[in-house]
Amino acid sequence: MSNKSEKQMAMMVEPVQPHCDEKITAAITCSHAGSMRSLLVSKIMGQGGGGGRTSDLPNPVFLAVGEKTIYAFKYVPRGFKFKFKQEVARWQKDELKVEYQYSGGMATFVMSTTSGDIYALEFPIVMGGKELGNMFFDALQATEIS
Repeated sequence: MSNKSEKQMAMMVEPVQPHCDEKITAAITCSHAGSMRSLLVSKIMGQGGGGGRTSDLPNPVFLAVGEKTIYAFKYVPRGFKFKFKQEVARWQKDELKVEYQYSGGMATFVMSTTSGDIYALEFPIVMGGKELGNMFFDALQATEIS
């Protein structure tokens, strides 16, 4: 990974670390998947299209990845910093299946829990964001969908 991407990831990880119970290795801000998600979500959910909202997570949401846990936070952007409002969810990594794809300047991913919950999210990958995405997906141990 480039030094620039490592610094950008550190800018995401450092402010969320005090809000988590374990060392955070990657973090990213993302939104509910929009029209870009239709192909990936339809593959995973067996639908013919994108459909409606797939989760009760806030939009946007801040995700932080630890060794064993994934944390979701409601947040407010403050320039290049973040103000965390509250933790809204957490999942054990071994209870999630994560699949992703890059398409049209976006990274779209779906987190599926063993209990059947599905979270379809996305973030932009323009201007070096794909390398950050790779760092995030590596931490999640996600599977790329072609």
